[in-house]
Amino acid sequence: MNAPLASPPVVYADESSNSGQNLLDPDQPVFTVAGVHLSDELAASIVDEVRAQLPPTQGEPKYGSLARSSRGRKALMRAFEQLPEGSTRSSLVHKPFMVMTKLVDVLVEPLAHADGFNLYENKQALALAELLHMCGPVFGDVAAYRQMQQAFVDWVRQRVSTDDLFAAVAAYKKSIPVLQHSDFAQQIELLEYCRGVADETAADLAAGEQRDLLDPAVTSIYCLCVSFRESLGQFRLVHDASKVIDRHATTLSRAHLLPDPARPGHLSRPAATQIDFADSKAHPQLQLADWAAGAVRQWAAHLAVGGGDRFAQDLERVVRPWVVEAIWPSGPES
Repeated sequence: MNAPLASPPVVYADESSNSGQNLLDPDQPVFTVAGVHLSDELAASIVDEVRAQLPPTQGEPKYGSLARSSRGRKALMRAFEQLPEGSTRSSLVHKPFMVMTKLVDVLVEPLAHADGFNLYENKQALALAELLHMCGPVFGDVAAYRQMQQAFVDWVRQRVSTDDLFAAVAAYKKSIPVLQHSDFAQQIELLEYCRGVADETAADLAAGEQRDLLDPAVTSIYCLCVSFRESLGQFRLVHDASKVIDRHATTLSRAHLLPDPARPGHLSRPAATQIDFADSKAHPQLQLADWAAGAVRQWAAHLAVGGGDRFAQDLERVVRPWVVEAIWPSGPES
């Protein structure tokens, strides 16, 4: 008689601060997703200990409510200290920077690809996005730069026309002192050469293709899954309810069948073999994933805005090792 096949490991994941494609929401500059791989017994024990420290009238202890009180913050830190090394991982996104990475992906990369140049090789696309993000507000008028960013986001969301987008690009380029920053001005001029790409992409967007193009959830979940896959092998992902992840679940589970643009001749790295959805009330691991995602988001948002968040500073020691991937200018410590 054949022995029954062992069930694959399970990773539970949740998000924090997802404003969808609205990447320039000033109140939510950072997006995070966290995953935990823990036994039912240990996860329940940690969650029950936190609940025991809270008023009996409190409902499901979400991160936002816990982090607002001294008692809740102490309970969170105690919970995090009990998580085994490697059991918790996170992917985070600096949303304004992601706007520039997507601008390069959507407009510049197809133009380079048509000329036989792989912009993803050696992270050249990322380097260009960093240049635009770091120098844009400094070498040209900051208000014009912000307007160009907003115009790109609104264009992808089909709220402004392609003419409006390129008018914003032209207005920003005009604000750059060419004699002082001629090399940088040429990079912005490169964007103007992408009009043909933009026209084709606008038609795809209008036809309902490339849906959720700016939503950080799909890319972040993929990176998180790749990290867990390297240590766990095949595993099943259980995610808190998410319409975006549900729409892309098949693509995520079959990513290993798609070519990897950064590694010509190779397929993409495998992620989860199966993606399911569940209610956090039914799984203590999902509650822990909510707490982990919230903690990483609070710490990273503190870095992004340069605020004096004392609890975020306390969290750094715990949450920094959890970060396995970051869409962040020069790393999350910058």
